[in-house]
Amino acid sequence: MRVDLAFFDGDELLDRGELRIGAAELVSNFALFQATHRLGSDAANIVLANFPAHVDLKTISLDMPIHESADWESIELGRYTLAFWCRLDA
Repeated sequence: MRVDLAFFDGDELLDRGELRIGAAELVSNFALFQATHRLGSDAANIVLANFPAHVDLKTISLDMPIHESADWESIELGRYTLAFWCRLDA
């Protein structure tokens, strides 16, 4: 599964990148955090961590169902928003 992530503070885009999630656990580095991810049987396990001190988040754990997004989806994280778009790779 491929997941595009966009991390916002209000309307300001702080970070954006892509994860290619497979059976093996991998670590992907973004400008503001690190993402550890692997594909489970029915969900992608994604952990966002290592945020800088000025971002008041510690660790975010996501169990993202395996699916194809029709549009951007989002999760509110206090003052931040994590937007994502999931795609199934053939």
